[in-house]
Amino acid sequence: MLALALSPQAGDTSTLRQWSRGLSLPGLRSACIYARPDLEGALKVAREAFRVLSGLGVSTYYDISIAGILEGPAIDLRLRSVDLVVVIGGDGTLLRLLQLLGSSTPLLYLIKYGRRAFLFDDVGLDEALAGIERVVNGRYNIDRYRRLRLRYRGMEMLALNEAAILALGSKTVSLRIQVGDEIVYRGMEGDGVIISTPIGSTAYNYSAGGPVIHPSLDAISITPVNSLGRSAGPLVVPGSATIRVLVEHTIRPVKLIVDGVVEKPLHKGSIIEASLNGAPVHIVRLSGERRIKTPWI
Repeated sequence: MLALALSPQAGDTSTLRQWSRGLSLPGLRSACIYARPDLEGALKVAREAFRVLSGLGVSTYYDISIAGILEGPAIDLRLRSVDLVVVIGGDGTLLRLLQLLGSSTPLLYLIKYGRRAFLFDDVGLDEALAGIERVVNGRYNIDRYRRLRLRYRGMEMLALNEAAILALGSKTVSLRIQVGDEIVYRGMEGDGVIISTPIGSTAYNYSAGGPVIHPSLDAISITPVNSLGRSAGPLVVPGSATIRVLVEHTIRPVKLIVDGVVEKPLHKGSIIEASLNGAPVHIVRLSGERRIKTPWI
């Protein structure tokens, strides 16, 4: 992948609402290790991360999903907050963690241990583990990513990448989509639609023919999936907009899929509301550069 490096400017006061960078604050007191429980290599890294954090005087725990395997102190991240979560895995691991955290926003330190790791820094395990001491001592930057807030039948969900409304099986779904007070798609028939954030625009959205949005832009992408006759194209709308999707007609079941992790059944008359004002994600970066990845290189 191509990474475009942007060096932070001293005194830069520009607002990067979706993807902004701030300076760290020292004083981390508690941390949790979250890793894929089915990868022995990831669990070995988790043990080492636990050893490093504990040795630095940080109250350290394992997530309950791996604490039994590693025989260490456990916490449930759905019920208890910490200052830092060390995430060991790839994009899927991160997205599953974010659903556990909900609106809680601890610092996230990502250690790559997987094939698909778009948001993870491409550094070796030894370097990543050595970086933990820098994090504890407050010598890092923070990248802030905004999330979609989704509302459906009184429920609220958060999406870092996208929300997809998809027909199942061989039948299509007809959707009406409204941005603010304006109807932008009416009777749009096809396999569904993807609503994505800028950072998520390089994922499923891009695979479906949607645009890649620079992460500094305050915008949302709406991308129809296989609309009949290619009659509907993608649309980029302001990040301040509220998007409402109505399921006008469907024969087969339809699903709302959030970041590929959460699934909710939909039916005729279902209304989903999306806006780019969900609790942000704070990812620790040890590099002084902002790196922008593109999916085609």
